[in-house]
Amino acid sequence: MNWIQLGYLCRLMSPISGLNKVQQEALSAPQHLEIYNDGQKSSPLATKIAKELKAAEGEQLQRLALNYVKLSSTLKEHTFDYKTKLLYLCVLFSVFILVNFIYQQFVIPSLSDVFGQFDVQVIEHMANLARFWLIASIALGLFLVIILLTINGLRQFANLSLLSASSAQFGLIIPNKIRQNYDALVALIEFPLYGTLQKDNRELSHLKACQSNGLDITEELELLVANNLESLRGDITAHINRLITIFSILLVILIANFLVGAYEPLFLIGEIV
Repeated sequence: MNWIQLGYLCRLMSPISGLNKVQQEALSAPQHLEIYNDGQKSSPLATKIAKELKAAEGEQLQRLALNYVKLSSTLKEHTFDYKTKLLYLCVLFSVFILVNFIYQQFVIPSLSDVFGQFDVQVIEHMANLARFWLIASIALGLFLVIILLTINGLRQFANLSLLSASSAQFGLIIPNKIRQNYDALVALIEFPLYGTLQKDNRELSHLKACQSNGLDITEELELLVANNLESLRGDITAHINRLITIFSILLVILIANFLVGAYEPLFLIGEIV
């Protein structure tokens, strides 16, 4: 069940539809829901809400349907387009690794032979440089893997594909602020189901007060969820951009260091000759 399908289900269950129980069940069959797949991935949170919706009856069912029918469009899948940036960095890093490998396997042995003929003691210096480039390349490669895993994990947060932040794979690499904001957002979305309050969560306390005073919270819930979701996705985008920027800077520094170290023996050969 994705969010678009949940919206369709809510429209069926809404009192505005005028459908009876039999008609609702007939139109909520899998062949009808599949039409609203829209290429979106299934969300455990949307599936959970759909199960609670089907289990509800009477006035509670109508209230839940009205609350979630508008939220479904707000919570639809979000796209982060980082493929071009990541592909460029991966290609650049791969080219650097290839050039580095060729230099160490073919150029350094040849230079060592030349310096050996002139009894110039720079072999140990080149060996230290080779070890440094190897260690730095492995470290940067691991950092790139962490970035890819982080982006994949953050997509789950951005698209509300998790029941809670603790259920995320590799959750430890996700910033604590994003995990806390995600759990607060899920609690806000689930408020019509359970009415649960969280400590220091002003939005939930506000919705509870609205309910207690007889105000329909449908509009308020949609607005609060939309604002919190926009803030969450903004934090996610900023974190991804920071990671890519840091990786780019480190890669430039490593390439510059490689170029300086690679040309140093060539200049020395010129002095000898």
